[in-house]
Amino acid sequence: MRAQAEALRDYIVAIRRDLHQHPELGYRETRTAQQVIAQLTTLGLPYHGGVAGTGVVAELKKGDGPTVIIRADMDALPIIEDTGLPFSSCHPGVMHACGHDTHVAMGLGAARLLLDADFAGTVRFVFQPAEEGCYDDPDGWSGGQRMVKEGVHAGASAAIALHQVPILPTGQISIRDGAVMAASDEFEIVVHGRAAHAGVSPQAGIDAVVIAAQIVTTLQTIVARNVGPTDTAVVSVGTLQGGTATNIVAEQVRLTGTIRTLNMETRAHVHARVATICEHAGAMHGTSVDCRIANGYPVTMNDAGIAAIARGAARNVLGEEALVELPPLMGGEDFSFTAQAVPSCFALLGTQGPERSPYSLHSPKMVVDESALPLGSAWLAQTALDLLAHFAAPR
Repeated sequence: MRAQAEALRDYIVAIRRDLHQHPELGYRETRTAQQVIAQLTTLGLPYHGGVAGTGVVAELKKGDGPTVIIRADMDALPIIEDTGLPFSSCHPGVMHACGHDTHVAMGLGAARLLLDADFAGTVRFVFQPAEEGCYDDPDGWSGGQRMVKEGVHAGASAAIALHQVPILPTGQISIRDGAVMAASDEFEIVVHGRAAHAGVSPQAGIDAVVIAAQIVTTLQTIVARNVGPTDTAVVSVGTLQGGTATNIVAEQVRLTGTIRTLNMETRAHVHARVATICEHAGAMHGTSVDCRIANGYPVTMNDAGIAAIARGAARNVLGEEALVELPPLMGGEDFSFTAQAVPSCFALLGTQGPERSPYSLHSPKMVVDESALPLGSAWLAQTALDLLAHFAAPR
């Protein structure tokens, strides 16, 4: 499979470069979808467009048998590209800084590899919009969540996906059991104070800035003193806004931030601690503090059985030395919704070239080693074949 994939390198890279040059934000991937459809049409694969807004779903069916999903996300990020590549983004302020252009290209490469493969069953290719966020979705759903809601995963025995990671050398792939990516939640805290003259009569006010400062400091104790040393969590305040003048006690301060956890128990515990800290801070100062925590993406969990088959496919096409195991990453990933709907495996594919660029995901300077792309296509295709064989075998 690897040799066949290497023969498709020019095809895969050309698709990637075209998409990289024309990035589109979530739920706006109209040109990207058109390019995907054009390739699927050339391959002779039936498809449905307009799925979950701008998504595309195609199937390669060869007789009766199980169904395996290969998922690729399509959206870019609101980032100004600074790579200097000859195929840099031609859309100012939008860049494929997470590598979803490579995911689409590798997914289409896998489809082309599987056209001539011998198997019984169906490979369903899911080209998904809006992984990076919910954007203006009326229900507040990301593309992965909306696709699950629309039943894209019905009848599937397993699903696989990969994410390129420039922190891992090309030729390596990380496939682990259990948590791969963190739950990603957001909080908004509003401290209600009472305005007064900060120089003449500060005692007449309730200083929302002082309360907010205490909340920020106390939130840092959650990870240090409420989460066990062998567990993992992140609580970060990202914005703090309040006050109107240097001589006025602030009447209101607004804080926002993120919570990252790797299991449901820790997630619930951290949420409860944030809410309690806010409630008690308000009571201590004779006022109220509103706390809203919005659940984002759940933990991306690999099924141990599917991951074992995926590792076997990696050994087959990439070699034993390719397999590594990165610790769980604290970024969020909406393949987590797929993994809740069907047994799944999410792999991390190394795309760091020999120049060892220090720039990683979401950097305006991120560069992908394109020699990794045929490896990703080969792994996707081989894993799909091995899963189809596994689920078709008598039990």
